Amino acid sequence: MNSGKLKREWSMAKIKITKGFDIRIDGAALPERKSLAPAGRVGLQPPDFYGIKPKLLLKEGESVKAGTAVFFDKERPELKFASPVSGKIKAIHYGERRALLSIEIERDGKESAETFRKWSEKELEKASPEELAKEMLEAGVWPMIRQRPFSLIADPKDKPKAIFISMMTTAPLASNPLLLVQGKEKMLQLGLKIIQKFTGAKVHVVFGEENTLYKALQGVEKHIFTGPHPAGNTGIHIHHIAPINCGEKVWFVAPQDLVRIAEFLTTGRYPSKKVMSVAGSAAQNRYYYEALEGTPVADLLKGTPEGDLRYINGDVLSGALSSREGFLGYYSELITVIPEGRAREFLGWITPGFNKLGFSKTFLANLFPKKTYALDTNLHGGHRAFIQTGAFEEVLPMDIHPGYLLKSIMAKDIAEMEGLGIYEISEEDFALLAYIDPSKNDILGIVRSGFDLIRKEA
Repeated sequence: MNSGKLKREWSMAKIKITKGFDIRIDGAALPERKSLAPAGRVGLQPPDFYGIKPKLLLKEGESVKAGTAVFFDKERPELKFASPVSGKIKAIHYGERRALLSIEIERDGKESAETFRKWSEKELEKASPEELAKEMLEAGVWPMIRQRPFSLIADPKDKPKAIFISMMTTAPLASNPLLLVQGKEKMLQLGLKIIQKFTGAKVHVVFGEENTLYKALQGVEKHIFTGPHPAGNTGIHIHHIAPINCGEKVWFVAPQDLVRIAEFLTTGRYPSKKVMSVAGSAAQNRYYYEALEGTPVADLLKGTPEGDLRYINGDVLSGALSSREGFLGYYSELITVIPEGRAREFLGWITPGFNKLGFSKTFLANLFPKKTYALDTNLHGGHRAFIQTGAFEEVLPMDIHPGYLLKSIMAKDIAEMEGLGIYEISEEDFALLAYIDPSKNDILGIVRSGFDLIRKEA
């Protein structure tokens, strides 16, 4: 444990986080939803699903409907992944050692779909979790539910300690969950009733403020978190409300995915569309869009000129590297575009730094707490020996020692990792550490290697 108590204040269901740091970047999406023409092709990307070993069910040229299973997990064959559209398998892309990278599906525009059972609300009230899980697994909808530790797809045979839904975010430029479910509040409430069937414990819904939806939701535990990033991370909510011990599991679901689960069960059709946003200082037409799952990144960035740009599936801290030829990630609700920072700045360390945002308060930019910055990908330094400065503890509102945990992972000491709290963290919880790290370590890569090692030895 840290020698000092976490700086937090409790007031009924309100938790104030004071540790953290907000990265203020130019290019937020405007809170306005725009129409988007359906994509002519979509892509399924197995690397979106951590911990699976994909095996194809179809070959190039074969036809699919929306909801047709395209591949499954070799370790859990009941876990299927479905096409969001009808059409044909256009291409299958492999990486090193024949790793399956993506399956490209050419849409035929017929909107034909596999049919599954349509449940009435009364039938859903009486349904058992086993019945619902079987239906969701068959249609490829189950992967929307994930678990901690390790952010794996949840196992329907488990009984989680708790289930978390976050209606807030503090990550840079991230999509506002309230806008993603706007107009579908009834389906969200139904989704909450459905997900409650999978646990004998509590379902926790976390907001950033008390609003109309906060007051309207029934039958769940409601909380309000305030403070700088990472106050909006699900891992932070779990740590403060229902900490994970060895052997325990906690499930989490994105609010929009909860809506899509409810839509699937009530319509009997695979929920092919999702709302997402485009953001970043290098992106044009920064709005919210309703897009097909797996829409090409290029379709989402029409109007954005090509150049030396970084394309990210997600936010700048924990999102996945993409490209203009890539596809919207399965769990991604945001495409971020920022400039690559390849140029070296002459005497950059000695300038006043009016346009340099930093955690250490070295630059004068910290005198303007509300100003936003057009940041790029420049690391402003190279990799060096791991230095413990105490800064990690200042931005991570958890009762763990992040520096020692990272070193135990690098040493491959599983017992030490477990003792230092690896079951409580995820990569997104440590992403801010990578931003402020003076040693320029690949902290997210280190965390993932720890997960890989524990899962391999388990």
